[in-house]
Amino acid sequence: MTETPPPSTVQASRPSPVLVLFLIFPLLGIVAAIITALNDPGLANTVPATPLPVTVEFKTLVDQPAPNFELASLEGNAAKLSNYRGRVVFLNFWATWCEPCQRELPTFQGFMAEQGEIGPVILTVNISDSPNQITDYFQEHGIADIPTLLDFNLTVYEDYAISQLPTTFVIDAGGVVRYRHIGEMTADDLQAYVEALTQTS
Repeated sequence: MTETPPPSTVQASRPSPVLVLFLIFPLLGIVAAIITALNDPGLANTVPATPLPVTVEFKTLVDQPAPNFELASLEGNAAKLSNYRGRVVFLNFWATWCEPCQRELPTFQGFMAEQGEIGPVILTVNISDSPNQITDYFQEHGIADIPTLLDFNLTVYEDYAISQLPTTFVIDAGGVVRYRHIGEMTADDLQAYVEALTQTS
């Protein structure tokens, strides 16, 4: 048998209609005030406008004269980019801690071994290592005969707007940047760039 609660208990659990009205009216007033404020044209003048997206001009240097520079070589000699005018130059930015850079160095060495005195040249610019670190790395991995310059102050790094390593600029015999290659270079890439420049010259 189910017990039915006494009438007094049931009545006490129901809210008074008067109390409900007293609660609803203030809420309606608040909602009306918000709607009025949002429709007020004067309010729009106080809300800051959403800023337009910022457009960053990315410097690629493609089809521009390659910025000339002079840096010390790994052997301590001064070298200028302009000294290589008349040859296709692969200007490569790298560091010993960069894994894709490590992988492409043997490819560079093999490519350079196939070139003559006036053929294409790979000119590497190291941006973070000391001469001893580079020399030790080359000796440990059997790397040789790759011209290596030292950009201690990152001046050339900034002039060429490097955003990641490795990055290689392909410069034609007239000193104009024709391509920018971001990431590891393969032997096929090197050959394709040389052929492309040969066809356009």
